[in-house]
Amino acid sequence: MKKIILLMTLVAVVQAGVAQQTVHRLPPENRFNEGKALFLEGDYAAAHEMLADFLDRSDDAALREEAEYMMAACGFYRGEEHGGERLMAFLKEHPESVHRNEGAFLVASYFFDRKEWQTAKEWFDRCSIDYLTPSEQEEYGFRRAYTLLQMEMKDEAERWFESLYRNSRKYGDAADYYLGYIAYSRGEYGAALERFDRLKNHPMYGEEASFYEAQAVFFDGKLEEAVRLAEAFVEAYPQSGHLGEMYRVLGNANYRLGYANRALTYYEKYMATTDKPLRGDAYFMGLAYIDAGKYADAIRMLQLAVGPADKLTQHAQLQLGQLYLRQGDKQQAQFAFEAASREDFDPKVTETALYNYALLVHETNMSVFGESIALFEKFLRMYPDSPYAEKVNDILAETFLSAKDYEAALEAINRIANPGRRILEAKQMVLFQLGAQQFINGDLNEAIRLFTSCIGMGNYDAEARNSAYFWRGESYYRMGNYRNAEADFKAFVDNARPTDKNYALGWYSLGYAQFNQNRYAEAMRSFQQYLSAETNKNRPEYADALNRLGDIYYYNRNFAEAERRYAQAAEVNPQTADYAAFQKAFVMGLQRNYEGKIRELDELMRRYPNSIYYDDALYEKSRALTMLGRETEAIKVLEELIAKFPDSPLTSQAGIQLGQLYYNTGNYPKSVAAYKRVIEKFPGSEDARNALISLETVYRDMNDIESYINYANSLPGGLRIAPSRQDSLTFLAAERVYMKGSRDEARQALIRYLQSYPDGAFGSDANYYLGVIADEKGNKDEALGYFRKVIDAGNSEFMENALLYAA
Repeated sequence: MKKIILLMTLVAVVQAGVAQQTVHRLPPENRFNEGKALFLEGDYAAAHEMLADFLDRSDDAALREEAEYMMAACGFYRGEEHGGERLMAFLKEHPESVHRNEGAFLVASYFFDRKEWQTAKEWFDRCSIDYLTPSEQEEYGFRRAYTLLQMEMKDEAERWFESLYRNSRKYGDAADYYLGYIAYSRGEYGAALERFDRLKNHPMYGEEASFYEAQAVFFDGKLEEAVRLAEAFVEAYPQSGHLGEMYRVLGNANYRLGYANRALTYYEKYMATTDKPLRGDAYFMGLAYIDAGKYADAIRMLQLAVGPADKLTQHAQLQLGQLYLRQGDKQQAQFAFEAASREDFDPKVTETALYNYALLVHETNMSVFGESIALFEKFLRMYPDSPYAEKVNDILAETFLSAKDYEAALEAINRIANPGRRILEAKQMVLFQLGAQQFINGDLNEAIRLFTSCIGMGNYDAEARNSAYFWRGESYYRMGNYRNAEADFKAFVDNARPTDKNYALGWYSLGYAQFNQNRYAEAMRSFQQYLSAETNKNRPEYADALNRLGDIYYYNRNFAEAERRYAQAAEVNPQTADYAAFQKAFVMGLQRNYEGKIRELDELMRRYPNSIYYDDALYEKSRALTMLGRETEAIKVLEELIAKFPDSPLTSQAGIQLGQLYYNTGNYPKSVAAYKRVIEKFPGSEDARNALISLETVYRDMNDIESYINYANSLPGGLRIAPSRQDSLTFLAAERVYMKGSRDEARQALIRYLQSYPDGAFGSDANYYLGVIADEKGNKDEALGYFRKVIDAGNSEFMENALLYAA
C-alpha cells in the first residue's frame, strides 16, 4: 500500500508540473479572460490573483486599464480596509474610464459602509444611475436615500424612498419603514401609522415599526391607544433597546389619564434605564410622588425637571417651593419661589410664586419695613384682582398697625396704587397714630393736620376717626382754641359708642372746653354726663370733674352744692394709669412746671417699673432736668436710658442729648464717645447725621480736627471729607484756640496748619495771627516775616494791620 501511495503522489507531482509549465506558456490574454470571468462570477480572490498575473506579463494598455479596475473592485467586494482608496486612485489615474460611473458608485458605497455620509453623498452625486445595472440601481437608490436621511435631507430622501417603495422588491419594505419614520419625524402621525401598521409583523422591521407606532399615537395625543400599544410592545419585545422609552410613554400617558399610581410604576422602570430622564417626565414623576405622599422623591424628581429658563422650569420651581415649605425648609422654599416669580412664562405661576415668596420674606425678615413690604406692593401693583390680594392687604394692614414706625408705614401705604379696604383702614389708623405721636411730642399743629387727614378719610375705621376727633379736640384745647376743641369733642361724643374707652373722657374734655369759654351751664351738663358715663371712679379725672362742678356751683353762688361736690372729690381715691401719669407729667413740662414733671415721672417709674413708657419717662425726665440747669443729673438719667433700653426708638435721640450735655459741661472725650455711639449704632439715620455734625464741633473745640477727619473718612457708605473742607476745618480749629487767647497752643496749631496745607485757603490768615503772636512776645523779626507774607498774599482783610505792623 505504501508503494502505491508513493507512486500516485509522484504522478500527481509530475502532472502538476506539466500543467504549470502549460499555464505559463499560455498567452497573457488568456489570463485576462479567465480573471474577468472569475470577477463576473463573484470569485474575487481568484480573479484578483489571475489579473495580477496578467498585469505582470502584459503591455496591452486597454486590457491593463480594465484589469486594474477589476482588481480595485475586487478589493472593495472583498471588504479590504483600503478598497475605497484603491478605487479612488484608479478613477484619478483614469478619469475617462468606461468604469468611472460604476467606480464612483462603489466609492460612494465604500463611504456609505463607513457612515461617512457627506463624502458618500458627494460620490453618489458623481454617479449616474442610468449607467448602472438594474441590481446596482436598486442598491444605489436605497443607499442614496438612506444617506440623505442621515443628513436630515428628508424631502429628497423621501422621493428616493417613494421610488423604491413602488419599484423595488428588495427594498420595498425598508422604504415603507423609512417613509413612515420621515412622516413620524414631521409629526404626520396618521401617515406614519398607516405605514407602521403594515410592517408591525415584519421579521426585520416589526419591532421598530411597533415602537414608532406607539410613539406616533402617543405624540398624536391618543393616550389610551398609546398605553395599549406600548404595553403590547413591552410584552412582545422584552429585550428591546426601546423598553426605557416605552416605560416613559406608559408613565407619561397614565399620569395624564389620571392614573398617578400606575404612572409611578412605569416611571420607576423608566428610571432604571436612565440617569437623565426627560425634564417633562421628571416633572410628572414629581407630581405623582406628591400625590403618593413621597415628598423627598418628589423633590428629587422636580430638581431634575429644572433646567434653562422656560415654562417647565417655572412650574417645577413653584412645586419645589411648596414642597420645601411642606418640609419646613423655608430658606429653600424662598429660593424656589423667588426663581419662579422672576419668570413670566405662565402668569398664574408667576402670581402664585410671587405671593409665596413675599409671604416667606415677610415671615423671615427681621425688618418690619424691609423687602417684604416692597414685594407685597409689587404684587398688588401687578395683580390687583388676584385671589391673594385680600390676604396681602390683610398682611400689610396688620404690619402697618403693629409697627411703631408709623411714618414709614404711611410712606409705604401711599406707594400702593390701588389699596384695598383693609389698607385704607390701616392708613386711617396710622394717620391717627402719627397725630397722637405729634401730640405727645408737643407739635400740636402737625398733630391737628394728621388728625384732620384721618377724619377726612371717612369711616373706613370708625374708631380711628372718632379718636381723631377726640385728640384733635385735645390739641385745639391745649392751643387755647376752645371753640374748635368744643366742636371736636361734641363730634366725638355724638359718634362714639358708650363702650369707647374715651367716651366718658370726651364728655369730660367737652366740659372743660365749655368751662374755659365761661359757658358754665353747658359745661355743667357735660361734666355730669362724664360722671354718669365714667365706670372707674378712681380715675383722677373723676375727682377733677367733681371739683369743676364744685367751681361752677361756686360761680353760681350755690355754695352748698359746691361744698358737696368738693367733698365728693375729696373722698375719691384717684387711681392713675401709667399712660395718664406720663401725660400728666408731660403737660406739667409744657406748663414749665419742671419740678412737678420730674416728681410725676419718678412716681410713674416707681409704681410701674414694667411700663412700656418707662423709657419715655427717663427721656422726658432728662429734658426737665436740663431745663432746670441740672445737667449732671440729666446725664445720669440718659446713661440709664441707654443702658436699660438699647433698642428703644429714643436711644439715638438720648445719645445726641447726652453728647450735648457732656459738651456743655466741658467733658469732650465723653461727648465724643456719646456721638460716636449714635453714629455707629444707627448708621445712615438722621440722628447719626446730626451726631456727626455735632462731633465736628467737639473736635474743633478740642483742636483735634485731624482725628475728626480720620474718623469721618473711616465710616462706611463712601463718606469722604474733601481736602478743601479739611483745610477749612483745620484752620478754624486753630483760629478758635487763638480767639480763646491760648497763644502758645494757637501758635503750634497755626504752624501745623501751614505745614499741612502750605497752599491752603487760609494761609495769609494764619501768617497774620502768627505775626501778632510773635509781635506780642517781642520777636519783631519773626513777626515781620509773617506780616510780609500777608502783604505778599494781598489779603485785604488783614492788609492794613499787616502794613502797620511791618512799618
